[in-house]
Amino acid sequence: DEQNYSSISKDYTINMAWHNVTNSTANSGLQQRLADSKGLTTIVPTWFHVKDTEGNLESIASTDYVNYAHQAGLEVWAAIRDFDGGIGSNDESLQLLSYSSRRENLINQLIGAVMQVGIDGINVDFEKISKDCGVHYIQFIRELSVKCRQNGIVLSVDNYVPKGYNQQYNRKEQGVMADYVIIMGYDEHYVGSDAGSVASLPWVEQGVKDTLAEVPAEKVINGIPFFTRLWSETPKTQEELNQEAGTEAADYPMKVTSEALGMSTARDKISQAGAETTLDETTGNNYATWEADGSTYEVWLEDAESLAPKLQLIKDYNLAGSAAWRLGQE
Repeated sequence: DEQNYSSISKDYTINMAWHNVTNSTANSGLQQRLADSKGLTTIVPTWFHVKDTEGNLESIASTDYVNYAHQAGLEVWAAIRDFDGGIGSNDESLQLLSYSSRRENLINQLIGAVMQVGIDGINVDFEKISKDCGVHYIQFIRELSVKCRQNGIVLSVDNYVPKGYNQQYNRKEQGVMADYVIIMGYDEHYVGSDAGSVASLPWVEQGVKDTLAEVPAEKVINGIPFFTRLWSETPKTQEELNQEAGTEAADYPMKVTSEALGMSTARDKISQAGAETTLDETTGNNYATWEADGSTYEVWLEDAESLAPKLQLIKDYNLAGSAAWRLGQE
């Protein structure tokens, strides 16, 4: 019965950022990160990974970190991921989530770790959910939400911008059970795609609209990027073209690569190249391009100018707040 899904709702606009910590030692970087930022309400350290398909937990959670964040007036919502350590494939997530005993094992270990360290919330960042896995994934969110409510833990769930191929994440059901549904409003262009903006304004706004078709606005948090991609396009050598003969890749004479950069690094690259930026009206990004070493470089900057209209969407659509990937790249 849906009436039982009482939600935790904060009486302030959420200003959340993910803190990518890869080992216990990195937890000590919190002090500097907070010194460099202001206005945050919520920090999400990447502390939990699913170790194996049996649902065992890998944790680098730290009580000192939580205490420090609390003293600074922040809530800590720890992220659990099905990639980047431990399991890391659609098949493994399916094996994990399709057994009630494995889900239960993971949920019990997760709630135990959260209670032990004094964490305020859980942020589910599962990105390896196949079509077959959708029904099991939602069952996992449902079971986790019951345990979170019993223990006063905030439950937030990360989602891709809605597209036909990711409907199995079932945002509508998440919107019933979770406290917050987060849109990862970036990676419009990504490693392996053609060059372009990480998060053009029209694309981000469409993602918000499509999410609101299924989830109440007061539960939606829109994620924004603190990173940008530096793209390089290099003509393929004759040898590369010969190797690709007859394949789809052969249709593309250029080799496209990119690297993700924080804001200041991206600006430095542009000034080192002696390039100028111009505002690209379509995407809302400051854009720069230059030639060097036989390659063409392009960058669509994420900066104060590009983020302002994305943040304005929160007001325009009465959303719960914003989330930034990731702290330290601003």
